Amino acid sequence: MASGIEIIPELCVRDTAAARAMLTGIFGFAGQGDLLALGEQRIALVQGAGDIGHGGIDHLALAVSDVPAALSALQARGAVLEETTPNGPGHIAEFWDAGIAYVFLRGPEGARIELCSRLPADTRTGLPSHDHIGIPCTDIAASVGFFSGLGFATVHSVSLHRPDGVTEVRFLSAGRSVVELYEPPALRGAKNPFTANSFWRGLRLIGSGLAAGERTGPDGLRLTLI
Repeated sequence: MASGIEIIPELCVRDTAAARAMLTGIFGFAGQGDLLALGEQRIALVQGAGDIGHGGIDHLALAVSDVPAALSALQARGAVLEETTPNGPGHIAEFWDAGIAYVFLRGPEGARIELCSRLPADTRTGLPSHDHIGIPCTDIAASVGFFSGLGFATVHSVSLHRPDGVTEVRFLSAGRSVVELYEPPALRGAKNPFTANSFWRGLRLIGSGLAAGERTGPDGLRLTLI
């Protein structure tokens, strides 16, 4: 990252060799020491066992200039649509100035990887690259407060009105690193809804200026400050 905090999500899988092969062969990541990198997004593969699923960190989102074109290219290399968007790209009109296009793909062992682009034309450089880390919340005010204490600032706030209720969404950034915090009706006020054995298990933060060490945020979110 050029400035601010760099977020490195940890992807926990049973078979790290297969995960590395998928991320490099299909998604275009390249080895960078013990990490994998795609543009300004780096990830760390960690080995785990047991009931791994979606949890307190839901997805990694990669910015692309054109979602349908990027999807077509990745599908040609073997990418598979994830159950969140089984029919292909969707659209959220309320995000940013003119909405976004997005689609979810199955990453290693089923971990969610999102492709997204801001409409009408995403002109950000270095694409595909980091867009955001998606983090569901049971209390969005508490989660915003936690990340604000780490040096993040709110850059976009949205209330999504849908048939099942209102989902509150906040995007926070620290330099080029962005987290998307969202509180859907089904999670609002829930107690301990997330398993510790999730695919995207923790976040490494580099450059926060705070003391190094482990921190635990709302909903058991685990961060390692480096």
